[in-house]
Amino acid sequence: MTAVWIWLAVAVGAVILEVSTLAFFGLFAAFGAFAAAIAGALGAPLAIQAAVFAGASGAGVVLVRRPLMKALGPSRRGALVSGVAGLVGQSATVVDVVADQDHPGKVHVRGEDWPAITYDMAPLEPGQVVTIVELDHTRLVVSAV
Repeated sequence: MTAVWIWLAVAVGAVILEVSTLAFFGLFAAFGAFAAAIAGALGAPLAIQAAVFAGASGAGVVLVRRPLMKALGPSRRGALVSGVAGLVGQSATVVDVVADQDHPGKVHVRGEDWPAITYDMAPLEPGQVVTIVELDHTRLVVSAV
């Protein structure tokens, strides 16, 4: 019965490891340790308990981890875009007349005014709603909606 408590302690330690790493290895080690604890509670010898631990942990890592990582990983959501690059695709309102590269204006987006130029070189008037299509160094390149 002592082995059951040891396996349960291993399971708790593996869960703590998993929470701190989120690599989905500790999760399967915890599952294997819990399965070994059940085997020990049913009276299996220590060698069988160790085999159950290794088999359950290994099967989880080999068979379940990759599909689980694909389902929960960043590839499903796409790359995180932050900062000024996160403005691309957003709507903005023209504050000062926006024209070509030689005559930049200003647009208001996310509570801030940004220097902007037009994508198609057609001037945009104040109050007009535009879409941010790309970045040109520190200026936003915008197009009429």
